[in-house]
Amino acid sequence: MKDAMLNWWGNHSIGERRLMATLAIVAAVVFLWLGVWRPVTAGLEHAWERQGAALDRYASVRAKVAELRRRPARAPQADRLPIDQRISQSAAEAGFTLDRATQQGTGRMSVNISSARAGPLLEWIARLEQAGVTVQTMSIVPGATEGTVAMQALFQEVQS
Repeated sequence: MKDAMLNWWGNHSIGERRLMATLAIVAAVVFLWLGVWRPVTAGLEHAWERQGAALDRYASVRAKVAELRRRPARAPQADRLPIDQRISQSAAEAGFTLDRATQQGTGRMSVNISSARAGPLLEWIARLEQAGVTVQTMSIVPGATEGTVAMQALFQEVQS
């Protein structure tokens, strides 16, 4: 095989040999550029981007943890209103009409709202959770009028 290759190479003129050597060098450079250099640099760029995003998420989480540590402790249980008063009062402040609100035992309340905009409703629920009232179950379906939703939820007071 080696002799056949040497014989083949020797049968070409000096100009043809130079041309083939030049083409081999060009092919090797193109292979190294497209097959090695570009994939490696693209991978490194992607890795740096992912690291930057991870560092941003890490800084955000650290900032949130620091904010939570700075928050004052919750008010003692004796200073709090009963769950029915808290939900009714906060719903009225948020502009919602409770179609049905029934006590479901100590610290639990079932609430129905037949028509509300989804964004303000979810903001109200988030404020309730910040005030120590969690959602046990919730069902939100499209409302009777366009752009509104109907909600049924069971809220429970968080025991400190």
